Amino acid sequence: MRKAKGRRATPPLHHKGSGGFELCRKYTVEALEADPYPIYAELRRSAPVAFVPAVNLWFVTRWKDVESVAKSPDIFSAVVGSSPVERSFGKPTILTTDGETHKQLRQGVDPKYRPRTVAAYAGDLVRSIAEPFLDRIANQGSAELMADYFEPVSTLSLARSLGLADIDMPTLRRWFYGLAQGAINFENDPKRQEIADAISAEVGDAILPTLERLARQPDDSALSHMLHDGMPEGTTRPIDFLMPSIKVILLGGMQEPGHGAGSILAGLLGHPEQMRQVLADPETFVPKAVDEGLRWVAPIGTQTRQTTQAVELGGVTIPAGAAVAALVSSASRDESRFADPDRFNINRDEGNHAAFGFGHHFCSGRFFAREQMCLAVRLLLLRFPHLSLVPGKEPVFRGWEFRAPTTLHVSLGVRHP
Repeated sequence: MRKAKGRRATPPLHHKGSGGFELCRKYTVEALEADPYPIYAELRRSAPVAFVPAVNLWFVTRWKDVESVAKSPDIFSAVVGSSPVERSFGKPTILTTDGETHKQLRQGVDPKYRPRTVAAYAGDLVRSIAEPFLDRIANQGSAELMADYFEPVSTLSLARSLGLADIDMPTLRRWFYGLAQGAINFENDPKRQEIADAISAEVGDAILPTLERLARQPDDSALSHMLHDGMPEGTTRPIDFLMPSIKVILLGGMQEPGHGAGSILAGLLGHPEQMRQVLADPETFVPKAVDEGLRWVAPIGTQTRQTTQAVELGGVTIPAGAAVAALVSSASRDESRFADPDRFNINRDEGNHAAFGFGHHFCSGRFFAREQMCLAVRLLLLRFPHLSLVPGKEPVFRGWEFRAPTTLHVSLGVRHP
């Protein structure tokens, strides 16, 4: 990667070398939503850095280039001119800042989600939430695990760790789906934006009283840490400063563990021999299955940046001020790093996946998210070791920025008390 010097960066619509524009013009939002992975594979082969008009983004698809974008904030800035996240949630957000503002936000978010802290509370928290849902499933004989288990456990675990004790699961799930409409609205669809704006306002109104109380009476919740940690005695971070990032955390933290766990289980159910390995030695193979599931289907697909100057990457020139999607989902299926990358395989030994991102925007909740997924999958399989997919209702995955099975219908098989 290097800065482009001595020549004018040409806008992508007129730049024949702009990463195969003719190739990318055929890609639609619907095609990306249905299955982005064949598109990413084609781009990695033919146009690894390419402007995709349908979503107004430059796609960066190979591991080394994705990592380079995420780790070069002087050239690829998190501060973007037109961000669907900021348009929907306000600013500043933890995703769309660099420098001191980002440091301030991370200083408040990180304490609750450090590895040792997570290890001290996550097990009891997730188990207390998961067990009642497993009891309910046991009485049904079958389940749609996204709605009946994975999403509820994820949304409630995140909310309770934040300190939102009184908001119920249906409300949290509705918040997630509404906020997501704004976060993925790269094409600026007014209908999606209307939904996101309404939910964003509702979220702000609902959590404001909790933040005001925690400002006066701090506790050990994540929201309390965000208000107080690193601040002079007797002061807090302003609520208006934190609110956009709280909405981002609600969206990502509710979505990533639940949807990641759904993809992990879908992978295992589609590979019975690997499921047998997990059931025989869950302590060893549940974590392997979690890491492989995150590699195979990244729950959150991109780290979005904006160029501060014209720059050469992947053999093309990206203009200054361009919106760039560093596709961690594509990087995790890069053939130069992973053999047979489209195959779910818990026995890989090829290094880390990219699902949690790179650089100083590496996911702050990664330890909590991964622990949630390990616990949710393990508790489910310990209770129901004979799970199988319901014939005729095989999982269908959707999404490119947020991707997961839309449903996961299973039969419990032999009942386990």
